[in-house]
Amino acid sequence: MAIRDVISRRWRPLLWLGSLAVSLLFALGTVTSWVHAGNRHAPIADVGTTVTNMAEVQEAIAPRMPKDTVIPLLPTGVLVSSLQFVNAHNVKATGHIWQHIVPGFPEDRIELGALLLEAEDPHCLRKVFEYPLGDTKVVVWSFATVIRQQFNYENYPLDHQDIWLRMRPADMTNPVQLVPSFESFPPWNPDALNGLDPGLVFGDWKPDYTVYSLVHQKYSMLDRPGLSNTDELYFNVGVSRGLLGPLIGRIVPVMLLASLMFLSLFVITTDPDRRPISGFTAFAIITFSVSTVLVVAVNDNAVRTEVGSAGISYIEYWYFTLYMMTLLVALNATMLLSGAFAKLIHWRENLLPKVLFWPLFTGTMFAATIGYLGF
Repeated sequence: MAIRDVISRRWRPLLWLGSLAVSLLFALGTVTSWVHAGNRHAPIADVGTTVTNMAEVQEAIAPRMPKDTVIPLLPTGVLVSSLQFVNAHNVKATGHIWQHIVPGFPEDRIELGALLLEAEDPHCLRKVFEYPLGDTKVVVWSFATVIRQQFNYENYPLDHQDIWLRMRPADMTNPVQLVPSFESFPPWNPDALNGLDPGLVFGDWKPDYTVYSLVHQKYSMLDRPGLSNTDELYFNVGVSRGLLGPLIGRIVPVMLLASLMFLSLFVITTDPDRRPISGFTAFAIITFSVSTVLVVAVNDNAVRTEVGSAGISYIEYWYFTLYMMTLLVALNATMLLSGAFAKLIHWRENLLPKVLFWPLFTGTMFAATIGYLGF
């Protein structure tokens, strides 16, 4: 018996070292995946056909241009002055839109301007001035509105979003095609962030790209030229969320709760004489578990409110893991009280659950991270 105790005491440090090594390995893999996801360039404009010059514009709109009618083109430029997420699906945007009126454009019968289709007020453009530029005329409008669109928060808090201005001609009766005003910018490079005010403040977000795209929408109620025959013009701004805010606000509390659960395992004891000192009772177990679940549930609901998503985002797997660990800790304590699996649970004062806690927690999080973010 003495020899068995000596061997057991020698194995205990090795078990703790193995637990620490495995946990650190899983944690390192998770952090590495975070870094790669944070540095990964967002896919450019997943809406429509992206265009960076007039040759690409002509190629994109040619299939829908009638052969027997000339639809005038209206070059349209955008300068975004501010972008602010109001909630999960609303973005407040301000800036200017201008149009180049080239010689021969039928200004007498076609209304100038643009509609911001997903804005609270699509007719929010306010004309501020116009001026001659060579043989063309430039008309400038300002806008300040809230745009509503569907964002994908599956990878929150390491998500990339595409904010766009969806534009159609202000003239709803005469066919006219909005096209990007590339002559207002240097040769278009998405990484150059053309069309953004250099002083624009993004807060927790960082800009990735700006690009125009063209989208053909099929309005089933129309079968004649007009809305049905011209493409909508999108000005896209790609942004990535900074990790620091969500890390402090979401992940640090999760780690603190997990640490408290781990420490509770040291309160659980198999020695009846020590139980009154540690307060280890069935009521204490239930109280601790319920309190933990309530705290986790509040944080989980706060995340769901923030992202406004009916699906499951990456950060929620942290909360699901906490639910699981809370259940396992409560189950471990219940088995100690009931005597179930006595040899396994009672070995070395409940050593196995303590040693397995962090590998199980970090391993679950690593699997969720790889499943959502990749490696």
